[in-house]
Amino acid sequence: MPPAPSRLLEEVANYLAPISRALFAIAIAPPSSPYDIILARCRPRVSRSSIAGSDWHTLDFGDIEKELAAKLTDDDISKILLHIDAAQKVKRLRLTNCINISGSGLASLRHSISIEQIDLSLVEAHRSPILDPVPPLSCDQVVPILESIISHERNSLKHLQFPHVWRHKEPVDPRFFGSLQRYNEMMENRGPIHCLKCNRNIYSPCMELCEGGRDFGTQDITCSVCTNSYCYRCSADDDHHLCSVQFCETCERFYCSKCSTIVQCGNNCDDLYCVGCLPHNKCASPHCLRTFCNSCRLNRACLKCKKSWCNDCSDCIDCYYCAERSCVKCSEKDGVNRVHECDDCGRALCDRCQVKRRQSCDCKSCAKRTSSLLLKENKKLQDEIKSLKHENKELKDENKEMRRNMDLARMFLR
Repeated sequence: MPPAPSRLLEEVANYLAPISRALFAIAIAPPSSPYDIILARCRPRVSRSSIAGSDWHTLDFGDIEKELAAKLTDDDISKILLHIDAAQKVKRLRLTNCINISGSGLASLRHSISIEQIDLSLVEAHRSPILDPVPPLSCDQVVPILESIISHERNSLKHLQFPHVWRHKEPVDPRFFGSLQRYNEMMENRGPIHCLKCNRNIYSPCMELCEGGRDFGTQDITCSVCTNSYCYRCSADDDHHLCSVQFCETCERFYCSKCSTIVQCGNNCDDLYCVGCLPHNKCASPHCLRTFCNSCRLNRACLKCKKSWCNDCSDCIDCYYCAERSCVKCSEKDGVNRVHECDDCGRALCDRCQVKRRQSCDCKSCAKRTSSLLLKENKKLQDEIKSLKHENKELKDENKEMRRNMDLARMFLR
């Protein structure tokens, strides 16, 4: 079969994602060993740059299949970055799904003055950054590369997104914390910037340095998608109660209102979510359309039927003494530890606590309920005794039958 002409290979590459084009170009690269050179004499001589293309403003490994990105090694990453001259051409680098690298393959980015954004979270936007197993991305490998970029006077860095495991490790790696401090110093040395919406002077967007916080190690007032910065005085376009830049509790990124709608939990808690991360926990009331976060779902769910309601439609009653919680419907069922709120004294108690703490309340309604519960408990115990007596009689009959069979067996053996 004759070799494919170079023009044909270029046409084929046009149908590939940018990173796939680079991998294709590397695959047909001139061999390195003399033995490969002999075997490659019949291969077409194709310009690798024409195959890979030249527009490398954004290099996002999320553009290729997730399974392929997960198999890429540091050597593969290094070859791609060198082949496209990433240090001079790439402005935004996202290592989406590259969960098999330590970071040594990023070495060619040292002292880059063109790169503006590096996303090391290893996950797609609107996805939780918590990965299991923990990826091998190493501070030892990556931090020196980042600091070589930060230390360059002409660097163009605007935004960094770090792995979840680095930000929530206890104790925090001192090398990582030091890089955050140096990044903040670099941003402060650039001086104030202008809010994109109101044009006010605002402080430079810096990394949050409060250890243990949910947003520790993230860059405030800067959108993680467009890297534009906004002041907190400006409200979101679609919700005047929210600022133009907000932090999503799930994917742990800041978004501006232009790049992602930010939604507040329907239970009016303080948690905010981008529209791609909002958990769709719907209120169990058929007349309510509210959705709320997982924390509110757990806090407001009936422990029997597992349904949950928003604050306005809340149908659950919590026991005053224990953690028992049940909805009105489940509290009407027999055979469960029901929670009931007294109309007279206002105390809400489950059946067990009502009986256990019967001496601590003088309420007549509670005393009446306690009597009813004790009668039910007494009847239940009597039924259990009757059942045990019946079971005991059956065992005795079985024992007599076994003895009779043993006696017959001895007689037969004689």
